[in-house]
Order: sequence, then structure tokens, then C-alpha cells
Amino acid sequence: MRIPYHQFMPVRRKPKGARSSIGVAILALALGVFTLLLKLDMDYDLIPYLDLGLEQPFQDIFLILTVLFFVWFSLRLIGYFIEIAAAPRVGSYGYVRSTWKIISYSIWAIVLSLIFFYSAGGFETAILSIGLIGAALTFVLQKPLLNLMGWIFITYNKMYTIGDRVSIGEVKGYVTDIMAMNTALYEMGGWMQGETFTGRVSLVPNGMIFDMPIYNYTRDSHYIWDEVTNMVTYESDIDMAKKHMLDAAIEVVGDSMQKNHDHYKKHLELHDLDEAIPDRPTLRMALADSGVKISVVYWLPVERRRRIRSEIVERVWRKFSQDSAVEIAYPHMELVKHNPSSEDRKSTE
Repeated sequence: MRIPYHQFMPVRRKPKGARSSIGVAILALALGVFTLLLKLDMDYDLIPYLDLGLEQPFQDIFLILTVLFFVWFSLRLIGYFIEIAAAPRVGSYGYVRSTWKIISYSIWAIVLSLIFFYSAGGFETAILSIGLIGAALTFVLQKPLLNLMGWIFITYNKMYTIGDRVSIGEVKGYVTDIMAMNTALYEMGGWMQGETFTGRVSLVPNGMIFDMPIYNYTRDSHYIWDEVTNMVTYESDIDMAKKHMLDAAIEVVGDSMQKNHDHYKKHLELHDLDEAIPDRPTLRMALADSGVKISVVYWLPVERRRRIRSEIVERVWRKFSQDSAVEIAYPHMELVKHNPSSEDRKSTE
């Protein structure tokens, strides 16, 4: 079960690309009407002084173009109005757009199949043509077919949808579009530190899902886990260091975790993990060669990860700096000069 994104992110009042969708739809309608008039004139001579003199094959082409333009116009226009009407109720333009893409692709598959059977002239001829064409395309278009199969897997298994934050191979970002051949990501990371947006849109071939691991940060919930780790020296007051780190995390995310605790558990796919979801930050410890590692673990909204992590680190540093009993461990070397006694010198001689 998905969490509506309007609880965390501002909802756009007007879908992106609305003007272009309407423009394309109007152009398709005009071309479709023009083609339909030509087709009717060839059959019934509706337009005086207009005689194209086209044979039957060309008339069939005009009929197919008419159907294609009509379907194009209908899907564009219906999709535009569905996005406007349904997105405010669902809370996510991305979820509505992703669902409509699946429906529109299915309609296109049915329409193109009917046109193919109509053009082939019969069922047996169409089956034979499909076999011959399929064998040729499988050999020539291996990569495009692999990407198409990837799109089918992504859509059917709901690996990710528009609006999800994902990592595919070495590319990380928000999914802005899922097309038949590739997935568009609003890239994060790259040359930027952490998960800051780079401003680039990356196109990832859908076939990569068969070879690369996919990480979806927002599939079942809008929260992810994170931790901040510091190492203090063995001479430090360990209990005081633990208190400083826990207090810093509680000051930043404590109220948010308590407020959204039940909401987070409600949207987990596996409710066996309910007891493992704390309502406040927790501590972990480990021993290292040069100090004690103290980690504070917490969960937070995915889009605020770097900001919250930075704030916790700053608060921990300030608390450590103000407490002389806590010393941060860092790599260094100490030289100890040993002065042997006179007895040691004699024994050596």
C-alpha cells in the first residue's frame, strides 16, 4: 500500500507538459478529421470537384491513418483530463500518469493488433506474417526487445512508478517517466555530494533491470533508515558521549518519529517488522582499534535525509566540543621516548 505523496511534497496545480499535450491532441484531431473527410470523399464523393483517384490500397491507408489519428487524439485528451481530475484526489500526479500510461499502452497494443490483422487480409495470413516478422525482429532488434520486456516487468511487478526515488545500477534519482524503451530519472548524486539533485535527466534503458540491482526508496513507505556514527577515545566518558549523540538525534527527529510512528507501521508490506520500528532514536556501540564507535539510528522522510543528517552531525559536534570529558578519536601517531636506567645500560654492555 502506497503513502500519498501530498502528505510530504507540494502538489502541482497544473501537470507538467499540459500545454504540449493539448497542442499535440488538437493537431492529431485536425489531421484525423482531414483524413476522415478524404476517406468519405473517396467512398461517397462528398466534396465536389475533388477526385483523388486513389485505388483501394491507398484508401485502406487513409482508413488506417484515420484510426491512428483518432486514437492518438483520444488518448492525449482523455489522459490530460484524467490527470487534472484524479491527481488532486489521489495526491500524486506521478501515480495517475503512470497508471494512465499502462492503460494507453494497452489500448495501443489492441489497436495496432487489429490494424495488423485487417491489413494482413485474414487470420492465417496474419499468423504466418507474425511468425516471419517475429523471427526477423528477434534477431535484429535484440536490445529494443529486451528494453520492451523490461518495461513489461517494471509495469507488471510494480518495481517502481513515476514519482518513486530509485537507484538503478550507478544512477540514482526520482522517476519522472517510464517509457517503453527507457526510464527517465531526475538525477541525484553524480558530481554532487550526498543525494543533491544535479539538474540532469538520466535515461536508463529498461533492459538494465535484468543485469543491475534496483533499489526503491519509496515503494511501500516514504521513510528510510539512517545512522550517524562517531568514534571517541577510550579515555573519554563513554556514557556522556552516548547521551550527547542520543540527545542530538532526539532534538532533530524525535518529535517526527513519535508523530509518524503508527503511520509508518501501517504502510509496511511486512507487518512482522512492526515491533522493530522504534518511536525514538536508538544507540549502537562497537569497539575499534583506536576508540569506541557510537552510532545513533533513526528513520526519516526520504527527501530530507541529507538535511537531517547534517543537522544531527552539527549538533553532536557542538556538544562534544563543549564537553572536555569527550574526545573524538582520529588517526594520529604518538612517539614515546624511553630513557633506559644505568642498570639497564650495564646489563646491555
